[in-house]
Amino acid sequence: MADLNLVALTGFATRDAALRQKNSGQVKAEFSFEVERPFLRATGEPVSDLFLVDVWEDLGRWAVEHIKQGQRLLVIGTLNKESYSTRGGREHLTIVKAKYIRPLDTNLLDGQVDPEEMKRDAWSESLLLTAIQLVEEALREGQAAGDSSASAL
Repeated sequence: MADLNLVALTGFATRDAALRQKNSGQVKAEFSFEVERPFLRATGEPVSDLFLVDVWEDLGRWAVEHIKQGQRLLVIGTLNKESYSTRGGREHLTIVKAKYIRPLDTNLLDGQVDPEEMKRDAWSESLLLTAIQLVEEALREGQAAGDSSASAL
C-alpha cells in the first residue's frame, strides 16, 4: 500500500501553460505557479513560493487551452522530486504533478482564515480543518458550476 502524497495549492499562474510532447508520445503541459505566503519581508515586500506544475494527457490539453498568466487557480496533485544531468552534475527539482485544476474567482482563504494563525510554525487542528473545508467548498462549487476543468475529465 502506498503512502499519501497530496498537496493543495491556491495561487496564480505566472506564465501560460505550454504543451510538451514526450519521446514516449505522452502529452504534458507545464506552467509556473506562484503561492503567496501570509506575511511580508522586513522591507514590506510580499513573500511567495514558485512551483513548476506538470499536467499530463487530457488535463494537460485542457491546461494549454485554459491556463493563462495571472489566472488564479486551485491545484491539487502530488509532490514529485525529479533529477536531471547538467554540465555541473545533477540538479534536483520538486514539481507539482497536477491531478485536478480549478479556476478560482477569488483567493480561497480571503477573510476565511486568520493570517496570523497561518504564520505559526504549527497549525491547530481547527485551522487545518477550516482549510480542508474551504477546499471542499471550492470543489463543490466547481461541480455545481459545471466546470470544464479537471472535474469533468
